[in-house]
Parts: sequence; C-alpha cells; structure tokens
Amino acid sequence: MRIKSIQLTNYKRFTNLLIHDIPESARLVVMIGPNGTGKSSVFDAFLLKSQGGRLNYDLGVQLNNIYHGYYLKDPNFSVSSQFTQTVRNSIEVEFHSVEPSQDKWPLLFRIRSPYRNEADFSLTALERPSLEISHLQRIIDPDESVSENYRWLAWKTIEDVHGKSLRKMSIEEYSEEFLGNLQRVMRRLFANPPLELQDFGGDEDYGVFRFSKGGVRDFHYKNLSGGEKAAFDLLLDIYVKRFRFKDAIYCIDEPESHVASGLHGPLLQAMFDTVPKQSQLWIATHSIGFVRKAYDMMMRQNGDVVFLDFSEHDFDQEVKISPRVPDRSFWQTTYQVALDDLANLIAPDNIVLCEGDKNKADKGYDAKCYNLIFAKEHANTLFISRGSSSEVENGEDLIGVLQAVAQGSSVWKLIDRDDMTREAREEKISEGVRVLGRRELENYLYAPEVLKTFLTMNNKEGCEEEILKEHATELLSGSTMAEADLTKDKTRNLFAFIKKSTQLSNLGNKRDEFALYHLAPALRQTPEVYRELRADVFP
Repeated sequence: MRIKSIQLTNYKRFTNLLIHDIPESARLVVMIGPNGTGKSSVFDAFLLKSQGGRLNYDLGVQLNNIYHGYYLKDPNFSVSSQFTQTVRNSIEVEFHSVEPSQDKWPLLFRIRSPYRNEADFSLTALERPSLEISHLQRIIDPDESVSENYRWLAWKTIEDVHGKSLRKMSIEEYSEEFLGNLQRVMRRLFANPPLELQDFGGDEDYGVFRFSKGGVRDFHYKNLSGGEKAAFDLLLDIYVKRFRFKDAIYCIDEPESHVASGLHGPLLQAMFDTVPKQSQLWIATHSIGFVRKAYDMMMRQNGDVVFLDFSEHDFDQEVKISPRVPDRSFWQTTYQVALDDLANLIAPDNIVLCEGDKNKADKGYDAKCYNLIFAKEHANTLFISRGSSSEVENGEDLIGVLQAVAQGSSVWKLIDRDDMTREAREEKISEGVRVLGRRELENYLYAPEVLKTFLTMNNKEGCEEEILKEHATELLSGSTMAEADLTKDKTRNLFAFIKKSTQLSNLGNKRDEFALYHLAPALRQTPEVYRELRADVFP
C-alpha cells in the first residue's frame, strides 16, 4: 500500500493542506520541519481515519466531549450527529492502489507515537493478542508496545509448536526461521557490545525478554539502557506487525527519541529493511542522522525515498506540499531545526568567493544567483560575494579565515571575464582563479534561450517574438551574447519591456529581483546555458 496524496481541511493545524505527487515507488517518506508545523497532525489524521470503520454517533459525541477542539481547527464546532461525518470529511487519503473498503481502514496504518516508554514489564498470564485494533487513539497518547508484542510472539510460538509448523523442524531450525531476521538486524545495529534477543524468559523469568549482551547471558529487558530499549521497541514492533500487515503504512513519530545519535542512521536502515516491500514507512523527525541517512538512501535508490518539508508555510492559508529534492537551503533548515544556534558551525564542502557588492542594498546578488542556480546539483557548495574582481583575487586574508573556521572546506575564487583576452583568461585560470567564459553572470541570465524558458514556465510563449526582438535591439546591438556589455540601463529597459509585454504581476519592481527569482530558476532549466556556466564554475 502506497499513499499518493493527502488533503486535510479545517483539521487541527491546517486550513487546507494538500500533500501531493508522492510517487508510487516511494517506500520511505520523511517529514521534516520545526516543532508546531503539523507533522504529527498528519499521523493523527491517519489514526482517526483508520478508526473510520468503527466511528458512529456515540463515538462522535465522545470525541467531541473528551477531545473538544482537538481534531477540528474550529474549536467552537458544536456537538451534533454531524460531528463524526465532519471529522471524516476533513481527511482525504488517496492511494496508488484501489481505494480500500471502510472495513479495511483499521488495518491500513501501523502508527507509533513519540511517547514510547515501557521501562519494564512482566506477564503472568498469556492470552491471544489482537494486532488489528490500535492501542492509540491520538498521537499524543502513551505508547507501550513491547509487552503486547511479547504476547504475540509467545502466542505464535505456542500455536506453531502445537500446530503444523514444527512437525518437520527442530527447535533450532524453527528459531532461525522465526527470529533469524530480527537477530541479524540486531547484530548489525548493536555491534559493540553485541546485543541479541536470547529468549522469552527462563524457568524463573518467563513473561519477559532476555538478551545476551557481550559475554553476559540472561540479561533482563529492564536492564537495557533507554536507547537500547527504544531501538529494540521499534524494530520488534515492525518485525511483529510485518507478519500480519504485509501491505500497510507504517508510521513513526520522532523515531530518534531516547536513541543515541550515532544509531540514528543505522536504525533507519534497519527499519527500512524490515518493513514489507509492498508497504510504506513514514517518519517525522528532527534528527540530522535520520535525514542524512535517508538522503544517502535516496541517492543510492532513486525513487525509494522522498522528503516533505513543512518549514516556512502559513497553514492558516491554503498550502500545497510536494516531495522536495534536498538542496543547500534544505540542509540549512534541517541543521537549524536540529542544532538551533550551532547550525552556523556546519561547514559546506566548498566555498566560492565571487564578485558582487557586499555593501549596497542588493549585496550578495551574484552569490544569491549562483547559490540558487546550483542549489540542487552542488548542494554542499556555498557562494559568497566578496566585491570587485580585484577584491576576490586579493582575498587571501578571508580565505585563511574561512579555512580556519570551516575546517575541511575547499575555498576558491571566481571572477567575471569582463574585457579579458582569451590568453589573459587562460593565464588567470592557470593561477587557480576560475573565470567565466562569458563577460559576466548577466550574459548567462539574459541569454535568449533562458528568456524562452522563462516565457514557457509562465505560459507566455506568445510574447517570445517581440521580446527576443527587443532583446537583440536593446542588449546585443550587433554583439554576441558572450561579449555584449550588459549595462544596468540596458537590462533595466529590457525588464520593463518584459513586464509590459507579458503583463505578469509577480515579476517584482527591480531588474535584480527579476533576474534572481525568475531568470536564475529558468537558467537552471535551460540545459545548454546551464552546462556552459557549470563548466566555467566547476571545471
């Protein structure tokens, strides 16, 4: 089962949220964003929707009386027979497969709250457990699952012993078939010291899990560390549920809770490997380790992993969120959420000193353009405007400071070609300075091919002929695009003509705003110009 889209209307944090375009190939969905942006509310919606087959008027009144104002954004909604239906209608979930019938909804979602803590348990009686009915009603409820999963494992073992499963197997063979995968995952996750599930308790400890830890056996569950319990809890829960729910949505809110940061990445991989192949795993996290591991998985297994970013949205308005490809701003947001003031200490792999006035109102214009253009392909490169070409070339003092503060980062210089001859440019390059092939950055931004892309992106292809004619007259004046001297007056006049011709109201009032927010994204979508600029900057 794979989710395609979700729409939440007048539900908790959201006025009208649409999460869309989740590909069918996505086996892992990672929700990121600061606290209070509504990630957990998505899981709450899944919980409530999965109870849809059991909702009725009485439950509706109960929900309204006990959790008044919890589900609907309007807390003044009155108790009535329409309450339950209103809550149902506020949540729409679309799947890539056939829409499930109402009685199947309780089986679709396996959800863990962030309040997972079962420090100790000991069972004195065993009864057949039910995995179908969730023990959670809300995502804020306490979540104790270890003892329930113990019941299921123990009961299944008894059924198998007295059934057909063991008739042609030894106890050792059965243990390998039943628990072998869980044991292997635990060995990879807890390698130093090694931690393995030993048994369900001996003669004196029946009713509890016992482990072998390093050289110690009969290690009681209650003696595990908080991080070991938390990781074991998540792995065990998925492992148990996968026998019954092979085609479901598995959801975990804040899987990093109580787990040491060094285990975050390996734990995500272990959970991903344990979830059934046809199912989908959703997590809401603030952990750099989880996000970084998910990114590495996405790069290795294209299409298996998607990110949903809840940052910087006004959810009092209509909001649409679709999968986002991690770029520089994505990582900055992730680090800021996870580390707060320490985020600025995270250094990029590469720092490029480029031209651009660092004192005026539009300071850093060139750097802003470069950062936007190369945000996806070179997410770990940061461009900084230093000033004129001579200031960039003589920036050894700044380079020294940057290399001292951002240890491990490579720092290089990038300047415009301006009036350099071909021989002078080649000499600069041989000295370690990167030099644009065209006169300056604007000669790429205002290229005719980029303008065509911009018009296509805005459904204004009908204006192409007159704008390109004005472009040739105003900017080129008989020169080539690479050589033309694009003065501010020329680009300002062309910008005014484009605004008048297209009648687009969202282009801003300044030519630099137009170039940064409209031409730079268009350049990124113009292969021939993008490749040329990339070759100049990243030779």
